[in-house]
Amino acid sequence: MTLSVIIPIYNVEKMLRRCVDSVRIQGFDDIEILLINDGSTDGSGIIAEEYAATYKNIKYWKKENGGLSDARNFGIERAEGDYITFVDSDDELAPNTYSPLIALLQEHPFLDILEYPMLQRPGLRDETLFNPGNHLFKDALDWLAYKGTEHCWACNKIYKRSLFNNVAFEKGKKFEDILLMALLIKQKPIIATIDKGRYLYHYNDNGIAATDKSNGLSSLLDAQLHLVSQLNINTRERRWHRVYMDMLTAQLYSYQKTGKIRLAQQHVSLFGYATWKDTLKAMFVNTIGLERTCRLFGRMKR
Repeated sequence: MTLSVIIPIYNVEKMLRRCVDSVRIQGFDDIEILLINDGSTDGSGIIAEEYAATYKNIKYWKKENGGLSDARNFGIERAEGDYITFVDSDDELAPNTYSPLIALLQEHPFLDILEYPMLQRPGLRDETLFNPGNHLFKDALDWLAYKGTEHCWACNKIYKRSLFNNVAFEKGKKFEDILLMALLIKQKPIIATIDKGRYLYHYNDNGIAATDKSNGLSSLLDAQLHLVSQLNINTRERRWHRVYMDMLTAQLYSYQKTGKIRLAQQHVSLFGYATWKDTLKAMFVNTIGLERTCRLFGRMKR
């Protein structure tokens, strides 16, 4: 078996068929689809059972609710593929996504992780395409420094199964994808990115960022600080300034909610960021300091 696709399921009866069908019709035969019912209370389980009864390469399990990380770990333990990937059950894949990705991995078996494009909020006015381009990172820290904290998603990547021999998603944690990347990077994987394929991420109105941005980004800051600590990253080094600026954004929103500053004050470059707003934030931090920048941001958001 080449590829195991793990799909955690929780109360998604309206979107589940769209998701599973998008994986099922990829045109890549050596694939297994693992449907993990994480204690759904709607009709999701019935739909998943129908798929498993109809298609030999679709497998179904039902378990008690344990959250997204627990469901993914459950799937990892039962996956038989040489490679593993994840699809959230309210998302989908563009046609013919997996075939060129698997072809590249088979052509270059030394690759441990392959990242591909993600279309965020497809069909909405603010839909955004993330395209990582074609790059090879023999040092995983180079991938992280190259805007990595802005796309630490688990779902737009294919992983060697062996990476998960001693690694799992942390249960009960928010932004578990970032925590996972810290564990994976510690194994010094070779990472490649490609401009082919597309993961379609549909906006979740009940997600962390949508329901409470201050609380959500406070949890994001927790995950980012953990990643930096685990990997012994010195954000004062120029290569890590963009990572620091990503954390600064989370810190600004977190300060609104908690009134606490957890990020260390430092000087940052004024260039190389994603938007002009980041450049403006850098100017404020350099001139008036982190605490005053947090206070100013809070007043501006009122």
